Amino acid sequence: MNIEDNSSFKSVELLDEEIDIYMLIRSHDFTGHASSERFERFDEAIKLNRTENGRQAPFDRIFRVDKNHVNGIELHCVTKNGIIFILNEEKFRNWECCIVTVLFARVNQAKRLYDAVGIEFPEMIHKKCEEWQKYRLNEY
Repeated sequence: MNIEDNSSFKSVELLDEEIDIYMLIRSHDFTGHASSERFERFDEAIKLNRTENGRQAPFDRIFRVDKNHVNGIELHCVTKNGIIFILNEEKFRNWECCIVTVLFARVNQAKRLYDAVGIEFPEMIHKKCEEWQKYRLNEY
């Protein structure tokens, strides 16, 4: 589905497979252009993505996002805590360094993914995104 109100997204679709968040955490492999700031944000995301029982919140949905980027399709993996891990799909599939970045999602960053594929934006994720905005975690 094309997203008309965001020119940086050419299309978005649901990925019909699961990715284990623990596998992603263990790999902790960023693409070549990742800065130390991204590593710090990743570490902070892992700390804040914990559930009440201390485990990592799983991915709620994974979206294939075509931004018409020279490096190809991205996978936007949205956790139930409103954190988005962005991966390069081709590198992920080839077991290469695939993490592009991590976002403490603003409400509109997460909601537009759900809207693009016509599914309801979960209230629990909406609330977590508001929390990230309140504490300004998405500004660094």
